[in-house]
Amino acid sequence: MIVVTCSACDRRSLLPMSMVTGLDRRVDLAGQVVYELAYTCWCGEPGVKLVSGPVVAR
Repeated sequence: MIVVTCSACDRRSLLPMSMVTGLDRRVDLAGQVVYELAYTCWCGEPGVKLVSGPVVAR
C-alpha cells in the first residue's frame, strides 16, 4: 500500500501496489537514492510520487 495525495482531485488516498504503473530508481549527486512511483489515482488521473531512500555508500 502507498499513501498519495492526488494533484487532480486533491484527495489523500491509500492505494494498493497494483495501482502503481511504474517505478524508477535513481541516485542523485549526493548519493541519495530516489524512487519515482507512477500511479493511477482512484479518480482515474495519473500521478507521480517521489520517495527518498537510503544514502548509497561510496
